[in-house]
Amino acid sequence: MYLLYAPEKKFGQIPPKTPLISEEVCFTNNVAFCPKYFWKKYHVVQGCRDITPGWMKRMRRRRVLRNILIRTSGGIGDVMWCMPFAKALREKYPKSKILVATDERAMPIFAGVPYIDSCVRDEYWNLQSLIRGADEVFEFGGVATIIKEAIRLDPIEAIFKIGELPLPNNKKDCRPMIVVTIDEGKKAEAVLRRESIDPAKDKIIAIALESSTPNRNWPYAFTRILTEGLLSEGKKVIWLSEKQDFQNTYFLFCECGWEFTISTKTVPSKLTYKCPQCGKENTIEQLSNPSGLVNLCGRTNIREVMSIIALSDVFVGPNSGLMVIAASLEIPTVGLFGAFNPKTRAKFYEKFIAVSGKVPCAPCGAHWTECEKGHPAPCMKAISPDEVYNAIDKLLTRYPRQALGKLPIE
Repeated sequence: MYLLYAPEKKFGQIPPKTPLISEEVCFTNNVAFCPKYFWKKYHVVQGCRDITPGWMKRMRRRRVLRNILIRTSGGIGDVMWCMPFAKALREKYPKSKILVATDERAMPIFAGVPYIDSCVRDEYWNLQSLIRGADEVFEFGGVATIIKEAIRLDPIEAIFKIGELPLPNNKKDCRPMIVVTIDEGKKAEAVLRRESIDPAKDKIIAIALESSTPNRNWPYAFTRILTEGLLSEGKKVIWLSEKQDFQNTYFLFCECGWEFTISTKTVPSKLTYKCPQCGKENTIEQLSNPSGLVNLCGRTNIREVMSIIALSDVFVGPNSGLMVIAASLEIPTVGLFGAFNPKTRAKFYEKFIAVSGKVPCAPCGAHWTECEKGHPAPCMKAISPDEVYNAIDKLLTRYPRQALGKLPIE
């Protein structure tokens, strides 16, 4: 229940009963009644104005909703931001049916989530009927990148504000809730044991090598330095990545943070290259994985990677979907931040240490891009392996995970 106005300067004089974007919203004399948030948002994005009077807003808050549709898309982290809001809707409307429409790759995230009735693919052929059949439709895309009044807020906070629900007082209720089953945990445990890792005894550090945008990635050279230091102390290290399997992909890198990737099936074993940044000479022999590392990059689906993270003592990674998964599972987490302020991404996480790259241009808020100042981004290169190691050490001391708390026990 919204009232919309289409300015004449932009849309001209609109004849009676004329739809602009959706047949569900018809304008007469440039004014229209809009029954659902979903269509209100898209009309406002196109230049219409929300002129909903106060009495109509009060009526909205008193509605009884029986069928609710939440449309969510983007990266894994973006999709998960709607979960606390869905839980709050369930508490407010316990008898309602809550349906989530999302990308096929994100659907497994919602498996077993108790406050969602079902999850379907977000596709054009079924979306129109889903929207028409719902009493209310929520879609929060752009809270982190487009909607000006939301960008400076934590996305969870922004979603509650836009969705007109009070933010929960408990931090836990402001975090996504995901479910890993006992069977999934046992399969993940078996994978680790085949790699000579005993989750009951070993200290396991899971490291994510990438985010959805290159400007948020930590230099590969620094990941190697950190990994080698952890392995030398007897800790177990697992590398995780959704896309990059590193097959036939090689990193030419230097300890100063410079890196360059090549793809080839035939690499000379004695190839020498000079770092253009600091002048140090390196050899291709250094590209092999550190001894003792478990490299699962490109070898796990989203449910499997959730289960692996759930068995870890500490998770390390850039601001990404895997970071959100780890923090949601309450795994002690080191988040690596450059382009974004951790206060707008990790406000409700506990057992969490944010390490930010301190350079004059950060945080810039750049999204879906490589940094114009080079790759890796200067802000990510400003995060040293020592800083991350110290954060890991603090989390291991503050939040030691006991075997009973890690292992999947029925």
